[in-house]
Amino acid sequence: MMKKILLVTAHPDDAEISMGGTIRKLLNQGHYIINIIFSIPSNIEVRKKEAIESSKNFGYEVQFSKYCEGNNVEDIPLHKLIKELDDIIEKVDPDEVYTHWMDDSHQDHQKLSKVVRSCFRKKQFTIYEFEQINQNNNIAANQFHPNIYSDITEFMEDKKRMITMFQSQLTGYMGHYLVNAEHIGSWRGSQVNCKYAETFLLIFSKEVL
Repeated sequence: MMKKILLVTAHPDDAEISMGGTIRKLLNQGHYIINIIFSIPSNIEVRKKEAIESSKNFGYEVQFSKYCEGNNVEDIPLHKLIKELDDIIEKVDPDEVYTHWMDDSHQDHQKLSKVVRSCFRKKQFTIYEFEQINQNNNIAANQFHPNIYSDITEFMEDKKRMITMFQSQLTGYMGHYLVNAEHIGSWRGSQVNCKYAETFLLIFSKEVL
């Protein structure tokens, strides 16, 4: 059965860096995926173009929040974010939602995670929070304890190609993203006896046993 899967992400490339392999895996299984991006504070046209090109190349949809241009998520009032996501959820009617980890080291990511949980009050859906590997913060990273592992061995090369679509984010202090994706994927894979894995925290499952 095809699932409708909603990705709620702060910035262009967050989804691809954190769960690009799982995106490809879910697409291969015939599921519909839409990524909603809530913040492009600068370099707006370039970053929008990168997100659109990645989605076209790999077969998922991307949309942009009406508040995204020129704003950080932390700059947008919480009630406006909740109202917009409520409306998106009503329209998409997702089976599953993937978003940032509540205790991520980035304040924009934390706020969006809170927004997703708030929107749960109107509609129940399965919620996954992903591991944000591009946040080079050992304090937060060491506190992420996943309970779901996704074997992405077959899709690791696709994930790397996804990340390279975002060339504006692969320079300077951010140049480690691509290398980290492989290193962390290998480390997580070793924990479940596969070559590469991505990890998630399952917050709520809609499935009833």
